[in-house]
Amino acid sequence: MEYDFTYDRATRQFSLKLSAEHDVLARFLLDEFGQQASAYQPLLSQLQALKAYDTLRFQGKEYLLEVEHAEVTLRHNTLFYEAGDTRQQTSAELDEEALSLDDHGMQTQCGLEDLVKLLQAWQQFLSGG
Repeated sequence: MEYDFTYDRATRQFSLKLSAEHDVLARFLLDEFGQQASAYQPLLSQLQALKAYDTLRFQGKEYLLEVEHAEVTLRHNTLFYEAGDTRQQTSAELDEEALSLDDHGMQTQCGLEDLVKLLQAWQQFLSGG
């Protein structure tokens, strides 16, 4: 996974730039955890503790991050509800539907190892290291 970190001295804002297919991940990280390096540690610790066949679900404010068999899927919460229906859809029900919605920045996938490396590098950048 390619990424670029920047800091704007004028606005004192950090930014995280990922490829277009992973842009939703950048939005999730900044919206969920902000610009404090320490805010990322609980999620990073959980991810690092996972074994090859472990699963993890992290429900954020707007996104659900799921890890299964070392593959990470991040989906916007609106993908789990049909219009006018309050029942929660399963991941299997969304597979076909999600392919078309992916173009709108509602979900992304990456490897667990890639996400851990990204979080470690981003955390180090935020802390000035």
